[in-house]
Amino acid sequence: MKRIRRPVLIALATIVAGVALLVMACGGGEEEKEPVIFSDLNWPSAEIQARVAAYIVEHGYGYPTELVAGDTVSLWAALVNDDTHVTMEIWPAQQEWLLDVEEGTLVALGTSLDTGWEAWVIPQYVKDANPGLVSVTDIPEYAHLFVTADSRGKARLVTCIPGWACEQVNAAKVEAYGLTDVVDLLNPGSGAGLFADLEAAYARGEPWLGYMWHPTPLSVSLDLYILEEPPYTDECWAATKACAYPEAKVLIMVNKSLSERAPDVIAFLEKWEFKAADQVATELWMEENNEASDAGALWYLRTYRDTWASFVPADVAEKVDAALEDEG
Repeated sequence: MKRIRRPVLIALATIVAGVALLVMACGGGEEEKEPVIFSDLNWPSAEIQARVAAYIVEHGYGYPTELVAGDTVSLWAALVNDDTHVTMEIWPAQQEWLLDVEEGTLVALGTSLDTGWEAWVIPQYVKDANPGLVSVTDIPEYAHLFVTADSRGKARLVTCIPGWACEQVNAAKVEAYGLTDVVDLLNPGSGAGLFADLEAAYARGEPWLGYMWHPTPLSVSLDLYILEEPPYTDECWAATKACAYPEAKVLIMVNKSLSERAPDVIAFLEKWEFKAADQVATELWMEENNEASDAGALWYLRTYRDTWASFVPADVAEKVDAALEDEG
């Protein structure tokens, strides 16, 4: 399994050239399988899922695999253009995917993560000390709690990183709720930056206001209060977004080209399940052991063998087991 850290188009050119040379070199014998290219999104659960799935596809099914790194926007375009073939986490806020599914460009294979939520949150201790702070409409009255040296006299709200659909959603919410003069949106730089910012404030017992989603290690381990919003409706979301996020049903998406040439991989991904408890345990193991997603994926494969083996035929599971044994 190869990891590609270059821009998507450059990476694609390299892959295509490599495949062409391989085809010319092989000549006869068993037909070489085409690579399966995974979108390598830049937050932990997506990184782990991509690596676990790619490991099984490569070592169990015999397809060369690639990981193409990027953000949500660039990798969305890559998936639509068939520059990548599999994205393991598509969130419902990225609703433009519906158009591509409708047009037949992409295929939804079912759920990825356990059903979760997206919301603006505060620590429960902030809510306990300020019982009137119940909903987003109460933010103006309590804005002073969240003013920091870098928030220009406004309430600091830590938002999503650039490229995530929720970055634009949160900006639209600020405007729709009339909070433009009250709230300063802070870009955390990365998913890890968002988690670190919340964790540091929580450890000091300081006020914190920001975007969070579930399941993540912090949404499980920290006592957080979700600020109330009007219930989600399709009409509200299309018009202003002055309502709650839709329920976070996270999907696996593939380009239709993969469904046509690799039905065995499709059958595997259709059975995929990444349980919240297993996800959180893997991310916590990575944090506690100062390990990256490559090691986290191997830990998951070894720890939750009964889970992933239920997604594949016995002979595929045996090949993956053998590869893990060779890893040492």
